[in-house]
Amino acid sequence: MLVAHWQPIPYLNKVANWGRDGLLIFFVISGFLITRILVDLARQRREVEGLQLIKGFYGRRFFRIQPIYYLALAFVIGIGLDDTVREDVIYHIFFVQNLSNVLLRSDIGTYGPAAPWWSLAVEEQFYLFWAPVVIFLRPNAWKISLLAAFPLAIGWRAFAWWADLGQANVLVTLGNLDSLAAGAAVAIITSTRRVTPTMLRCFTAIMLVGIAALCLLSLTEISEGTLIFRSSLNDVPVYMIAASLIFFWAIGRAKTAAKVMENPILVFIGKRSYGGYVYHQVVNYTFYFVVTPLWLEPNFGFQRQLHGFTEFWVFTAITLLLAALSYKYIEQPIFRLRDRIYPSTRSVR
Repeated sequence: MLVAHWQPIPYLNKVANWGRDGLLIFFVISGFLITRILVDLARQRREVEGLQLIKGFYGRRFFRIQPIYYLALAFVIGIGLDDTVREDVIYHIFFVQNLSNVLLRSDIGTYGPAAPWWSLAVEEQFYLFWAPVVIFLRPNAWKISLLAAFPLAIGWRAFAWWADLGQANVLVTLGNLDSLAAGAAVAIITSTRRVTPTMLRCFTAIMLVGIAALCLLSLTEISEGTLIFRSSLNDVPVYMIAASLIFFWAIGRAKTAAKVMENPILVFIGKRSYGGYVYHQVVNYTFYFVVTPLWLEPNFGFQRQLHGFTEFWVFTAITLLLAALSYKYIEQPIFRLRDRIYPSTRSVR
């Protein structure tokens, strides 16, 4: 995400669309984790009323997502980093800025420091309809919903691409349902705790087909150009690979990957990654519009830039520091409050 936003590498971008592909992996992981939580809640339906379960789910999500998001939004508006965000603030408050961008604005970058948050809107909209499906309906309804998500998402992206609707193909939640559904499907499959040899062979085949398809699309991109590679089918091999890897990790068959992910540095960054996501473009734009012109340029002669090698490393360090401070002094106290209001036997942060 940081590389895609701050230091685009033209040659590597011919091999993969790093920003979009990273986001797809995030959606797969999110679909998996959220569905695991929801499946656990659904199993409690015999002892706890469904409305109480869904209230607890949404309450815990609110305390996880909204506080630092609203803090960053208030900062962006308060110091005047982007007039468009201020004009469309109501859409940002209610997490429909992905739709307002499509209907009212012309480009994903219109919202400046708040531009990356459209994916958070997709997440919130996904929670809104998926949680009731899992908690109130039977597993057959889950399967039907997930099966429907794939043709709907691929069909929407194909239509939006064919109709030249610009970035509506990915900004609209419908265009991301398949990657979310891929993660959700893995969560439901692994929650049964019955892994058969056929299932292992199936996911191995999915991963191999995904790798082959991604290589083929990359070669097509190099030879033919951006239009073909970033069409409606580009997302499919990425989430095939990601979902397969998560499956093998979830059943304990990806021991090497698990050891890598358990590295203390990666664990530290992972716990603070949400703060990094929320803050990173705010840091970038604050330097560009405030810090550099008012202090760095007059005193040290630095020219302001949004992108570049030096900017990448400086902004990354500042973002990680800010995310770490936010996690310790803002998010963790909020988590403790959340756990008192909405206690849970499964603490996912």
